[in-house]
Amino acid sequence: MGIKFKSTPRGLGEFIIKAKAKCRASAYRQYLRADVLKNSGCYRQSIKYYLSSILMDRDNYRAYLGLGIAYRAEEKYEKAIDSLLKARTISYFTSDIHFELGLCYLYAGFPCAAIDSLKTAIMLDRNNINAQLQLAVAHELIGEFDMAILIYHTIIENDPSYLTAYNHLAAAYMNFEEYKAAGSVFSQVLKINPVYHKAILGLAICYDKMSLKSRAAHYYKLYLDKKPHSHHSAMIQKRIEKLKNVKEKSEINLKLAFSN
Repeated sequence: MGIKFKSTPRGLGEFIIKAKAKCRASAYRQYLRADVLKNSGCYRQSIKYYLSSILMDRDNYRAYLGLGIAYRAEEKYEKAIDSLLKARTISYFTSDIHFELGLCYLYAGFPCAAIDSLKTAIMLDRNNINAQLQLAVAHELIGEFDMAILIYHTIIENDPSYLTAYNHLAAAYMNFEEYKAAGSVFSQVLKINPVYHKAILGLAICYDKMSLKSRAAHYYKLYLDKKPHSHHSAMIQKRIEKLKNVKEKSEINLKLAFSN
């Protein structure tokens, strides 16, 4: 009986397949470790594990996505965009990639590029409310205020309990010095959440800007009742005193006018 040997090509092929499988498994472990660190807020520490994972497996778009998010958190936007573009090349139809890319373009100061990415994210996932919100922000940044306000209103119509959209809408109106419209939005918020301190302060500022002194003072005081230890407290207290003095002077002038 002769001795039988496995053919060399087949044996080498099996070795290569096993080596690749082992490498992918090791890459996946590095990716999981990076994800745990990222999700716990340890972005800087996660980066080296994402990079290690990518070195062993360049086809895992999730590793590039995670790396992009970590770089964004560390304000390394150029590297974040580069990583996310690689993720997009591997998995174009993943909405989260386009959303994160849109965020990075926004933070890096490229709102037009952000709009393109965010529109794609929304097209792929109509329920991505965060992408819709950031799209409105991007339109604001390029001066398309009507479009931004339309998007904010649409978000609110679709999800009336999403307070962040109200805040952005009110802030947009205030930027246009449309204080009556902004005040109306803050009033809507207080109907949903009567103790929401940001809306209370926003309403106080709107009344103040419209020279409705008594109403402004009332809401400033209400804000301090809700947030007595706010870092705005000293400034607001001074404003209340100033409004009080202005009101007292106006009343004295009115009495003098009638007495003459």
